Parts: sequence; C-alpha cells; structure tokens
Amino acid sequence: MSVALALYYFSCRLEGVEASLLDNDRRTTSTAPCNDLKNCRTASDIIWSCLTTIFACTWVAIHPNIPSPYETGFEIGLRRLGIVVLALIAPELVIGWAIRQWLVSRRLALEHQSKGWTQTHGFFALMGGFMLYSGDTALHTLSPEELDELSTDGKIMFPKITKEDIEDKSKGDVISKGFVILQTSWFVIQCIARGVEHLAITELEIVTLAFAVLNLTTYALWWNKPLNVHRPFAVQLSDESLDQAVKGEQVPSMFNRAAQGIIEAKDRHFLDWMFLPLSPFLALIEGGKFKTGAKKVPSFYSGGSGNDIWTATMASAAIAVIFGALHCIAWSFQFPSRSQEMLWRSSSLAITCRPVVLFSVFIIADYLGHYSEDHHGGVGIVAGFLAMGLRYMIAFILPIIYIAARVILLVQAFLLLHVLPPGAFQTVQWTTFIPHV
Repeated sequence: MSVALALYYFSCRLEGVEASLLDNDRRTTSTAPCNDLKNCRTASDIIWSCLTTIFACTWVAIHPNIPSPYETGFEIGLRRLGIVVLALIAPELVIGWAIRQWLVSRRLALEHQSKGWTQTHGFFALMGGFMLYSGDTALHTLSPEELDELSTDGKIMFPKITKEDIEDKSKGDVISKGFVILQTSWFVIQCIARGVEHLAITELEIVTLAFAVLNLTTYALWWNKPLNVHRPFAVQLSDESLDQAVKGEQVPSMFNRAAQGIIEAKDRHFLDWMFLPLSPFLALIEGGKFKTGAKKVPSFYSGGSGNDIWTATMASAAIAVIFGALHCIAWSFQFPSRSQEMLWRSSSLAITCRPVVLFSVFIIADYLGHYSEDHHGGVGIVAGFLAMGLRYMIAFILPIIYIAARVILLVQAFLLLHVLPPGAFQTVQWTTFIPHV
C-alpha cells in the first residue's frame, strides 16, 4: 500500500486535481481552445499517442511461441489477437508468463553451458524451437527434457545451432526492440514532465502509463527471446526404431478444436459453463502442460519446476500491485460526476489490492482445508465447506471482479475524454528543463 500512497501524493501535485472533488466547470469539452497555439494539443493527439503506445505494449511487445506446421496464417494471427486481448485486460499475467520463461531459460542456459547454449537457446527451446524429424517428415516438438533424454540415449545428435542462427530466425532485432522501448520510455517521460509542470494528465494517459511501465519490464525479460519465429529447427532422428505412432498423429485445427469443444460442452456441468470464459486467463496463469507427441507447445508454455513457478508468482504479484497503484494516481482527479469518481476509485483499488487479497484468501483456504482433513465431526465439516467456498471465490468471484474493474477503467478512460480540464491541452515546455542563466 506504500506504493499506492506514494502515487497518491504525486497525484495531489498535479494542477487542478486537488484531493477534494472540484466543481464540474473546471473540466471542459474536448474542443476547448488553447491560449497558445504553439504549445497546444488536441483530443485526437492524446488519443493517437495513447493508442500507439498501447499497441506497442501489446501487439508488438508480445513474443509468442512457435506455431505448429499445420496452422494457417489466419489461425496464427487469430491466436496472436487473442493474446493481445488478454494482455489488455490482464497485462500483469503476461508479465508472469515472461518471468517464468526468463527463469527457466536462464536455468537451461546454465545446464547446457558446455554445449554453447545461451539464454536465447533456452528461450528457443521453451517456445518449441526443436522439432523431431524422420527424413522430411515432422514427428513432434521436443521439450527440453526430451531433448536431453533422446540425446543421452543416442537416438538424436544434440542440435548444434548458434545464437546468431536463432536470431536470424527472429523478426526482431536490437533496433526494432529499441524503437519500441524508446516509444514507451518517451511516453513515460512526458507524463512525468507534465506532473513536474503541474499540467493535467488525462485518465487515458494514466491507463497508458501503466501499460508502458509494464511494457518496459516485459521487454527487459524477453530481450533475448526470438520474436515471431514460425519454423522450428529440425532435429533428425538417428534411430529409426523409435515408435512411429507419433508420426501419423494429426492435431485438429483451431476451428475444429473449437467446434469439438462446443459439441462436448452440452454434457458439461453448469459450473463448467460458468468457468469457461475464465479458461484463457487460467491457461495464462498455469502456462499449460506440454503433451508428448504434439507439434507445438501450448501458447503460454514456460516449463519450469515448482520453485520457478513460485518465484514468478511472487514477482508478478508485486508488479500487479504496482500496475494497479499507477491507476491510483488519478484518485484525486476531478471527475464530471460523483458516480464516475467512485467507479474509478473502486476499480483502481480493486486491481491494486487483488494480489494481496488473493494471497490472503488462498492461505486461509489452505489452512481450513488441512484443518477439515485432520478434524472430524461438525467443526471439520464446517471448515471444509468454508475452504470450498473460499476456493470458489479464488477461482471465480475474484477474477470476475478483477475483469470487471479492468473493463470499467478502460471504458472510463475513453468516456472522460469528452470533458477534459483546460490544462490537459497544454503541452510540456521542454525548454524549462534545459539549464540556463
């Protein structure tokens, strides 16, 4: 909460956003004129700057895993769009995915250091970069563990691929990644400069600022991860006696899998239907399990052991608190109505406190679950029911509240552009930051 309090203090330093709710006439329409035409911006300038930054923080910043050879370009693009939607609603979950991959890729690089592996090799292996081949036929994707196992058994030659060869497959380089970092960093600097000059910051800029801060973290974690690789490295099978049943296995396309899921859904329980909209977010949290014989890793696969997952969870939870606290900068902003002010404050508070509440409820539910197992009778039964109710809250109620709060903040940020404070149209006077006599 100290982060939120510090950001609240910063918000009180901004011009026209005192802690008490001010009169509505302090805000004006987005077409209000600016006194100095040379130092003004329009509402369209604000929207364009924010949208380009958000695009850089979602579509451009996402480093997807390698798709399957049988997937079409449309399916690949559709999956990428789905990841972007998840990143818009829950960007801190993407951070968790990036942290898990960073930890595991670093461990893989250390384990295979004698073979010349770097962290780029570790990322490449985790994203499904090695495919087992028999001649010209692709058999299945090799996990890092299976790669070591088959190599030890003499069934394959351990792949020899340099870091430069992997980077050659990547669609991103230092210049392109540096440009995105420069774009997001420039936006952050502008927001800080507006605060120093006591110029009003719009709610949309606050939302974008939170995305930009997380984007810098994401790019730092995925700096050595190849971007948009579409073809894995072929690892030839040296022992043809390996079970060839995997060879003929065909995984249905995305649309066939979706159709099959709808057909099977009619036999599902009511609770399964309730949890269905949350399944993509659960997959992003869990990372997905790699199935032997598949020709691609899951979309959010990161490998790793329990220690890696626990470390990533704690780190992403801390980042999630910071992400939510950044929205609290607008806590003392003036709003057109009391209801809009309460919506923004409650939603900001909800996404800021969610990691702490989630962790606390999880600890209590775990304690009650063990207590019910060790104690029989009425007390044990009550403890068991309470534990089940808390687990239901963790799995369903808290995620629904979080998603609703995120949607409210995004929608509010755009709606409030219709009534902006006059200071929001003033641009930063950069010459004031240059030392002079």
